[in-house]
Amino acid sequence: MKKDYFKEKAGIFGTYLPEEIKHKAGFSLKFQPFPITKWAEQDITEDNLFDVIEFMYDHVSQPGEYGYLTNDTGFNYQDYINYDEGEGKREYREKINAILADYKEGYKLSEEGQILAIGSHGLEQILDADIPVYDEKNVDSKVRSAVRKWRNRHLDLSEKKQAIFELAGVFEWLRKSKKLEKALSKKDEAVLFEIANNFGIRHHNPNQKTDYDKDIWYAWIFHFYLATYHAAIRIIKRKESHAKQP
Repeated sequence: MKKDYFKEKAGIFGTYLPEEIKHKAGFSLKFQPFPITKWAEQDITEDNLFDVIEFMYDHVSQPGEYGYLTNDTGFNYQDYINYDEGEGKREYREKINAILADYKEGYKLSEEGQILAIGSHGLEQILDADIPVYDEKNVDSKVRSAVRKWRNRHLDLSEKKQAIFELAGVFEWLRKSKKLEKALSKKDEAVLFEIANNFGIRHHNPNQKTDYDKDIWYAWIFHFYLATYHAAIRIIKRKESHAKQP
């Protein structure tokens, strides 16, 4: 706050935080975070800390030129003439992410203002990889949705299962539209769906495995599916592109 990066959005004039922004924070976060140095012991939780980081991201902007201004009543005063919200958010994200990256398994504040899990070491790149443009309705949007679900810091086991289910649905559509066979053999196709079926992702049958650690196996299945998608969709696109050439 000393650099006035929250002055514009929080309506700060002088050395005190306005009651309006305190009320807004308390309503949005379900507890009063200000002043941050006087949190009650029960409020010191990971969720609350992350929520405050996200709230402050929504209220940051970089101060610009300092000069003379006149208010509606004709009163002259000195203040910042303009602010740059985009640059303020970029700087805030840069500094916060340097800290979040080293916390537990690693997190990051996205451009949209959400704190997301980076992913286990060595797997973060597959979560950050761009989704190739192919079929927005049936493929691209569904893969993005699954990745967003998976990276949600509030994710529980049922939501992890749903994220895997969405990826399995993409493979199902590719198979039914005769596109998956351009990238995978029938045997490899079968393995994809056996995994979803045997671990109770898509169907329910008496032969399914139930006595396994879902946290570990759901993570393996999701990353396996996502990596397979990236490889398969690129092969499909290349073969379809070659088929169109004279």
